[in-house]
Amino acid sequence: MDSIPAGRAALRTVADHETGTYKWYVAGVLCLAHTVAIIDRFVMVLVAEPIRASMHLSDLQLGLLQGTGFAILYCGFALPLGAVADATNRRNLIMVGISLWSLATIAAAFATSFGMLFATRFLVGMGEACLVPAGMSLLAAYFAPANLARGTAIFGMGANFGLGFAFLGGGALLATLIVAGGLTLPGGLHFAPWQGIFIAAGFAALPVLILLLWLREPPRVRAASARLTALREGFAFIRANLGGYLPFLTVGAMTAVTGYSVTSFSSSLFVRMHGLSPADTGKLIGLVGILAGPLGTFSGGYTLDRLRARGVAGAPLVVMGVGSVFALILAAGTAFAPSLPLATTFFCLFVFESTFVLPALYVGMQLLTPDRFRGIAASFNMMVYTLAGLGLGPPVVGAISDRLHLGDRSLGFGIAIVELAMVLIIVPVALVSRRGFEAKMQAVAR
Repeated sequence: MDSIPAGRAALRTVADHETGTYKWYVAGVLCLAHTVAIIDRFVMVLVAEPIRASMHLSDLQLGLLQGTGFAILYCGFALPLGAVADATNRRNLIMVGISLWSLATIAAAFATSFGMLFATRFLVGMGEACLVPAGMSLLAAYFAPANLARGTAIFGMGANFGLGFAFLGGGALLATLIVAGGLTLPGGLHFAPWQGIFIAAGFAALPVLILLLWLREPPRVRAASARLTALREGFAFIRANLGGYLPFLTVGAMTAVTGYSVTSFSSSLFVRMHGLSPADTGKLIGLVGILAGPLGTFSGGYTLDRLRARGVAGAPLVVMGVGSVFALILAAGTAFAPSLPLATTFFCLFVFESTFVLPALYVGMQLLTPDRFRGIAASFNMMVYTLAGLGLGPPVVGAISDRLHLGDRSLGFGIAIVELAMVLIIVPVALVSRRGFEAKMQAVAR
């Protein structure tokens, strides 16, 4: 008899969360957690050239550090940790994840070889894999459907903030450390400037961990066994419909490669081709990301809505197909522009384009999936495009660059070759599968 009042109390508590102001605190703290996650993810790009010089690394090794090392465990643990988030305390899971990826980032400062540095990137990916599943689950528990999109938008803004802090703030700090001759900690421990950046990035999570202590785990409406049953049903649906998803997943994965191939080597491009210091390059990339990134995402979402309203078949595929052609042109322009202002202009447009296609990448999977399975479909989509984008793009660019032996120009040719290969895959697949995409979407809507 006690179970009925308890259940009603749980539902009443959730309702209080939905209508109160505390939910905005939850969204804000999760936004900060997302910010430090992106900082730790991209700090390697900022200091890629100093690390390459210090450890005598090849471009392939840089690509593995900037992409594959992070992506393997991030993708491998995304779905399992999503299941863990459904069965345990989500706040505590996020705290464990932040602690793991922050300590791994700090450990990178002590690495003396490629293997040790690669291992730290493994652990960063494993720690960050918990944030999106647990964070989205918390937001869905605290926000009513009417304002969940706003809560999710606040959470997502952490990506823009993180990119800005990683490059703008990181660039300024790197310049300061270079002038100071490195970082000296109590006890006489001395670190090179690039090592100091890893230490600062790792400790940036400490305030977020403190704020998480005041984030309350809301009551569960469904038992853990029911949530795990729903998860199994979601996996079964994805497996049964994998053939229908395959064209979209292919286009989405290759689209991710077009973005990460340039982003991961953006700092190296400006350092090698235009003689900028890593610190000044960080400030430039951070400024471009903050200005062009949000504008591209908003414009892409607006354009996708307009195309769908006009009845354009397979609108998400159209956006990604056209976007891949522009990605090739703008990436080549960034790599081979004869002057810094022109290269910066091309790069700014490339960042706009690479964020312009993101709404199509996210929304397309949702349009192909019934409502009750959209969470697991989103996680699966995230796993595929992250593994392809980070796991394939940077190391392939690096491997091509190493093979060309064209000096500083090798990296630009490596990027251009990969971008061209992606266009040759994306455009035909998008064109051929547009009608099939629309038919499957209509079947889901019915």
